[in-house]
Order: sequence, then C-alpha cells, then structure tokens
Amino acid sequence: MNKLLLALTFIILNTGTVFAQISLEECYTLAKNNYPQIKKADLITKTRDYSITNANMGYIPKVLFSAKASYQSDVTKIPFDVPFFEIPVLSNDQYKISVDIVQPIWDGGKIEAEKENIKAQSKSEESSLEVQLYNLKYRVNQLFFSILLLDEQLSQNDLYAQDLKRTYNMVKQSVKNGVANTSDLDAVALEQVKTKQNKAKIEAVKESYINALEILTGINIDNGLIKPEYTEITDYTVKRPELTYFSDKIDILEASKKNINASYMPTFDLFFSAGYGRPGLDMLDNSFQPYYIAGIKMDWTIAGFYTGERNKKIIELNKKTLELEKQTFLFNTNIDIQNQQAKIKQIKDTMSYDDEIVKLRTNIKKSSEIKMKQGTITVNDYMREVTAENLAKQGKILHEIELLQAVYEMKNIINQ
Repeated sequence: MNKLLLALTFIILNTGTVFAQISLEECYTLAKNNYPQIKKADLITKTRDYSITNANMGYIPKVLFSAKASYQSDVTKIPFDVPFFEIPVLSNDQYKISVDIVQPIWDGGKIEAEKENIKAQSKSEESSLEVQLYNLKYRVNQLFFSILLLDEQLSQNDLYAQDLKRTYNMVKQSVKNGVANTSDLDAVALEQVKTKQNKAKIEAVKESYINALEILTGINIDNGLIKPEYTEITDYTVKRPELTYFSDKIDILEASKKNINASYMPTFDLFFSAGYGRPGLDMLDNSFQPYYIAGIKMDWTIAGFYTGERNKKIIELNKKTLELEKQTFLFNTNIDIQNQQAKIKQIKDTMSYDDEIVKLRTNIKKSSEIKMKQGTITVNDYMREVTAENLAKQGKILHEIELLQAVYEMKNIINQ
C-alpha cells in the first residue's frame, strides 16, 4: 500500500502540476529511484537468473553427434591361417557416424555449489549498489536543509523589511516635525535597499539549490519543502547497508568452500553411444554395421586434494580481512556518532540562549525607539539596534535548522 501511494505521488509530481509540498523522506526515495545506477539492480537480477539457468544445464543430457572417415596405412591381421575358415581382412578405409549421450547422475555437488556462488555474488553486487544509493542521502540532506534555511531567511528578511518600512514612516514623520533630518531618512532607506539586495541574493542561491535538488530527484519543486519534525534519537545501533555488504562478501567466500568440497568428489554418468560404420564393434566383420554401447562410468580426479586445504586457508584469511574491514568501518562510524552527538549538544546549548537574546534585543530596540523619538539618540543609533535584533532572530533560525540537519545527519550515520 505504501509503495502504491509513493508511486502515485511520484506520478503526480511529474505531471507538471504540483499538489503538495515534498518531505525529506520523499526526496530520499525519489533521488534513489531517479539515480542512473538504480537501473543496475535489474541487470544484476537478470544476470543472476541467466547464470543459474546456465548452471542448471549441467543436469540435462549431453549429446554429441560425430562422423569420421579415415584411411590407415595398416590394419590388424591374424598372423596365421585357420583351416576351413577364411579370416576377413579389414579395409584400410574406415567410416563411422555416431551419436553419444551422457546423462549426469551425480556431479559431486559442483552444480549446486556453482549456483550458490552465483547467488552470493549477485547478493553482494546488490548490497554494493545499496551502499552507493545510500550515500545519496547525504547529498539530499545538504540541499534540503540549505533550502529550508534560505526559506526561513527570506521570511525573516520580509519581516525585517516590514520593520524598516515602519521605521521609515516613523522617521519621515519625525523629519516633518523637525526632530530628524533627511539624512536620517536616507539611512533608513539605505538599509531598505540592502534588505532588497540581500533578498535577491538569497533567492538566487535558493534557486540554484532547488535546481540541484530537482536534478537529483527528477521532479519539479514548485510548492516548497516540508520542514521535518525534530525527534530525539535514543537508539544508536548502526544499521548501515555497509554491514550487509561485508556479510554478503563473507557469504561469497563460504560458497567458495562448497566448490572446494565438490572438487573432492567423484562424478557418475550414464552413457549411451549408437553408431553405424565400418568396421562396427565386431572387428572380424568388414561390412558396414550398426552398433551401440551403454553403461555407467565414474570419473574421480585427485587434483583437488593437492590444493583444497590450502585454498580453504586462503578463504579463512580473506574472511578475517573482511572482518577487520568491518570492524574498522564500525570504529570510524562510532567516532562519527560521538562527533555528531557533540555537535548536536553544542547546537542545543547555543539554542538555549537564543530566546533570551532575541527578547533582550527586542527590548533594547523598543527602548531605543523611544529614545530616538525623544531625540536623545540618533537614527543611526536606533538602526544599529534594529539590525542587531534582526541578526539575533537570524541566528535563532540558523540554529533551529542546524539542529534539524544535525539530527538527520545522525540518522543517516546509523541508518535510522
């Protein structure tokens, strides 16, 4: 049901009309489905299926058609005469056409071992692909939260512009009353122009980030992004796809052991050969004649006994190498977790003062506004307090987005 809803969402978003905002999780899924490497998953599956089908061909009878014509410089002869019996002499030219059928009875487990190896290789390729696709989340995070931050900055910029407009009207009235002069009005107007300039800059940067996210997800982001909710992380168990990749690589080595074990085993086949030629099976009959041979045969090569145990030791060494790589990955990931925890704590500690700073800056601004109206401070002095309040609010917005981004980066580090 969830897959159906996601598919419908994807179709709607690609029809050119956007009916809803896009969440971070949707961006993850869309980016994964849009990434060119995703097509490799289907190729891996088809390759596995074809390879297994080819391996199963080892169970079907092997049929060989052959024809042969030859001339021999000499043939077998009986070196004495038999009374009352004429011993035929074989012709120097001989002919044979035959069909040979071999039906495997037991191959020592070689085919099954090969199939297990094919499946293990395929699974390893799939997990390797998942690792590549998982890394897309980091790129989506950077773009997604950068856009959210720019949206918040634009909102604050608009509020600041409204505050400046109110200030401009207030100073304009003061000029009429002779309390302020036109240069004070110009100072406010200059700040208004800077605000418009800053808005244009933010919008340009936002557009570039949106274009990048649209390329990554393959959709048009016209209706904005959904700000994710802040949630505390309580479980830091690492569930990254890299762990599955290491496990699958070890499974390949285990499958290789089955190939080694199969090399120790004998093989048994039924065989049937039918032909027509001169001579046939009766070497004393020089005429063309049909013939057939049927039976069972065993083949057993001892070459596997020479190298098998050493190959198994090599496999165990390779498994230990993979285990070391896995432990190194977990070691580095745990360092990343600790660093991210420290980052989240630092942002939280900083945020604990944001509301108080904004409140105090707002009080100072209000007090400066009264002083400016009374003529005890200049308009420039008041504008500094207006700007300081705006910077405090901008800082609070920045910290809120930084905390969200840090939390979702932590989720990516542990795959939660």
